[in-house]
Amino acid sequence: MTSAIYFDGQSARMHRVELETSAGTVVVAGPGIARIYPSGQARLAEPFAGAPAVVYFSDGARCEVTGAAHAELAGALGYRATPVVRWQAGWLAALAALVLLLLVLAATLLWGLPAATEMIAARLPASVDASMGKSVLASLERQQILTQSRFSDQRLAAIDNVMARVMPPHPRVPIRLLVRSSRALGANALALPDGTIVLTDDMVKLILGKRADFGSGETAQLAGVLAHEIGHIEQRHSARTLARTSLTAALSAALFGDFSAAVAGVPAVLMKTSYSRAMETEADLYAIKALHAQGMPTEPLADLFYELENTPRARATRSMPRWLSKSLEYTASHPSSAERIERLLSAQGR
Repeated sequence: MTSAIYFDGQSARMHRVELETSAGTVVVAGPGIARIYPSGQARLAEPFAGAPAVVYFSDGARCEVTGAAHAELAGALGYRATPVVRWQAGWLAALAALVLLLLVLAATLLWGLPAATEMIAARLPASVDASMGKSVLASLERQQILTQSRFSDQRLAAIDNVMARVMPPHPRVPIRLLVRSSRALGANALALPDGTIVLTDDMVKLILGKRADFGSGETAQLAGVLAHEIGHIEQRHSARTLARTSLTAALSAALFGDFSAAVAGVPAVLMKTSYSRAMETEADLYAIKALHAQGMPTEPLADLFYELENTPRARATRSMPRWLSKSLEYTASHPSSAERIERLLSAQGR
């Protein structure tokens, strides 16, 4: 017989009782409590060092026993440790389990998540892209991050002509180009999921420099930027990013729990950054193919990336915290300019 704490499974009230095991039964007795359970209806939980021994009963009740009574209860109830409990008691088995866990996680990140991402993205209806694109554009306009372009109709027509040269013959979704003024975005271009491409006045001004109109080099630069954004739309990068980010966040939460959003969010951020860079590279390669198809050189686009890297705005953001500068520059969410320039220069002779 040993002292125990009894919970009847119906309320949170604690009862102090005496627990006795004999003749194939478990007897629980205390003030207002009298229960007799066959041993087959009592289950001893896995032991933990320093924690009370817990006996679960078939009616939902349980007893918690402190002290050194666990061994006696185990013998009386015929408790036998499961293979997992026995394995974790040996350091060699625990080490092997840890290595196996790391291998499974690595395989999930390297192969499982990408495969699941592509499967989910392929099954997302086009209405999701349309809804996301309209929502983002409406938000940018509502906050006046995007305002009407200051260019003349003649200049806008010249930009549309360059756009027409790199437009795919059979786009996945209807693609439209919006030229907008934006002090917040600076020299930038972005593709929205619904097929809208936003090109800022500052990007066009950077391309033109002091020239009054588009020469061959300026045309190649603008065509490369627009083709890059078309590549994002054609390869449905927004839907893939949404699926990948959601899966990675869910995996992080499963591994780290909800105890710390900061800790659980780190793997998701790292995976998203890596995935974003891979998609930017895909869009760059799409732009290279589009330029080659039009007989345009890739070297001018490399020159543009160099200029983007060395604008006063870009130099200023490099002294800012990373989280702030990422949202301000065209180059911040893309692979490094040196990497992109090298890729474009290598493609020049092909």
